Amino acid sequence: MSKTASCTLAVDVGNTHTVVGLFKGEKVVDHWRLTTRNETTSDEVLNRVAGLLRFSKVKQKDITHIGLSTVVPSHERPWIKALEFLIPIPVQVVTDKNCLGLKIAYPNPEAAGADRLCNILALRERGLKDAIVVDMGTATTFDVMKEGGFVGGLIIPGISASLDALTEKTAKLVPVTIEWPKKIVADNPDDAIRAGLLFGFCAELETLIKKIKKEMHWKEVPVFATGGWGKTIAKRTPCIDTYDPYLTLEGIRHVAERGTDASFYEEEEEDEV
Repeated sequence: MSKTASCTLAVDVGNTHTVVGLFKGEKVVDHWRLTTRNETTSDEVLNRVAGLLRFSKVKQKDITHIGLSTVVPSHERPWIKALEFLIPIPVQVVTDKNCLGLKIAYPNPEAAGADRLCNILALRERGLKDAIVVDMGTATTFDVMKEGGFVGGLIIPGISASLDALTEKTAKLVPVTIEWPKKIVADNPDDAIRAGLLFGFCAELETLIKKIKKEMHWKEVPVFATGGWGKTIAKRTPCIDTYDPYLTLEGIRHVAERGTDASFYEEEEEDEV
């Protein structure tokens, strides 16, 4: 390993899954997807992470930075405690205040989800100015970047959440495996549910992206997909330009490595004067 290469552990705690990634420099060398439990303790987190790192391509002692993004507030403290016990360096928790001076258009910037900020930050650091990110998890978020800042977006139910709502509220419809049916006009209830979920989601996705572009006065803008359902959907709709499974982790990495760099915030204060 190069002496100048940093090794960063990035953790993205979502409502359904937690994604853990290890970077050597800018490259993801290991990643794991875990189930996010309703409740957890630092001992449980420690046991899970220690087990993963034991078989990693990066030695635990070589990890130089740790970043954490969570949309589950009750998980923040257990993760910090476990990570700092396992690797005795400070954990950078992503907030609106340490995103490298990222402009956030929300009147209350604290209300912006950390994962959404990470998606935009990752693209800004690649040199993009305008873009749309569709993050397909338990909820599907549309994150809009304009002139290098986060201007907002929208949130709709994710595919799995929609299935849960449908089957919980109906007497005769039961949960099904979510996979593409052979045709949109289904000849059985299970495929009818699948067709409605997947083809219906794509239609909603395409319509909303079209409306976002119109509202932002864009004819063309790059559209990225990420999240657990991103790969499944991206290959079946022309409205997604790029599928990037590590986009959120990349944003977390930037905060982990440079979130304490005062120069970003000095520039921001000068702009506000």
